[in-house]
Amino acid sequence: MSLSDATIEEVDQAVACADACFQHFRKSSGDHRANFLRQIKEELKGEKETILGIADHETALGKKRLSMEFERTLGEIENFSKLFKEHDLFQANLDPTDSRGKEHIQMIPLGPVAVIGACNFPLAISVVGTDTISAFVAGCPVIVKSHPGHPQTCQVLADAVYRAIAHSDMPPHCFQLLHGQKKEVTQHLVRHSGISAIAFTGSLTGGSALHAINQERKEPVPFYAEMGSLNPVFALPHAVESGGRELAKDYVQAVNLFAGQMCTKPGALFILQSSITEDFLKALHEAIQGQATLRMLNAEIHGTYEASCLRLEKQIELFCSSSKETKKEKGRIKIFKMEGNTFLQNKSLRAEAFGPCSMLVSVKDENQFLEIAESLDGSLTASLHGTRKDHRLAERIFPILESKTGRLLYNGFPPGVVPGIATHHGGPWPGTTDSRFTSIGKQGYQRFLRPLIRQN
Repeated sequence: MSLSDATIEEVDQAVACADACFQHFRKSSGDHRANFLRQIKEELKGEKETILGIADHETALGKKRLSMEFERTLGEIENFSKLFKEHDLFQANLDPTDSRGKEHIQMIPLGPVAVIGACNFPLAISVVGTDTISAFVAGCPVIVKSHPGHPQTCQVLADAVYRAIAHSDMPPHCFQLLHGQKKEVTQHLVRHSGISAIAFTGSLTGGSALHAINQERKEPVPFYAEMGSLNPVFALPHAVESGGRELAKDYVQAVNLFAGQMCTKPGALFILQSSITEDFLKALHEAIQGQATLRMLNAEIHGTYEASCLRLEKQIELFCSSSKETKKEKGRIKIFKMEGNTFLQNKSLRAEAFGPCSMLVSVKDENQFLEIAESLDGSLTASLHGTRKDHRLAERIFPILESKTGRLLYNGFPPGVVPGIATHHGGPWPGTTDSRFTSIGKQGYQRFLRPLIRQN
């Protein structure tokens, strides 16, 4: 089935329809909206095998991984449907001390939301992902721009939402899907004055370009983008000394998880030069060779990854890579090695290579550990490995890393976000455009509400 790009007129029409149904949709009761979400879940369950088959064909993620993501997606929808019973999301808070007149604050929806989903999560961060579902919770109509890497998957998911709308007696245009291989479709949608908020998950290049377009609007709107992230890992001396081989193994597994196509993949491992022993390097080499070389999402992602690795190879030493693969679109693991001074002096090395690539950085001393930590841009995650004997140094690094990240891990590696009430998937720029909000988990709906004071 051919899915043609939306025309400019069709984008305008979609936004007009979303705007026209906004007041109706926002006034639907909590029970009505919760039923709508549950109906979406049921429609998805009924089409599970079809959805997984199409997604597997388009993304090469494999049915096992996609099945896990499918169940996660259903779980998130169920969790959001329960929010209406657990909380009064739009509660009015009265100030009993106000002498000027009765005054209370309520949360109200922003308006039509544009969602531009991720290539690496075609189910959980796409048409029926957290962005869309949490906007529904807030009472905002949604227009999804399908991802060009999996348009058929987007369409079958959208069809499930359309059926849920009909069965739940929701306004027909509270959800719409637009296709577009060309960037102009997305750009026009972001630029449109009828769009009240935008959610984006993707590359730093793409997110920055759309963020700039939003800022050029006559009336810029909230733009929630999750973009590039280095996700640094700091391994302190005693942690390496007592568990270096296990650390090397776990690090490589994290780098290669799903061919490194994770927004929280560790992009750099920082270790004191004195801790990088022959035994540690041998363990790292063995861990790389012991990993399977996995197929990447699609030809475009693979090509970009290869180009990123080639750029790094021209600047720094390639420590080790997995065995050469001749099969199509396989992502070879590549770990590069450099000194701390090189990392500090060349900021271009910090650009995310979306795939199973990372850097081992040899740090001169404890002061350089701190200097590197201070120099980092924002990230979705940062990790610190240490023991009780590393307490003094850890105590100095922790506050620095706290200012750089949205999720700080101790003696762990970042891949894997478990949606829940305490989930925060965000971080300072360029991790996201607004570190106060999460794009995953129950609190995600707060992006699409704003406070309104009602007095007297």
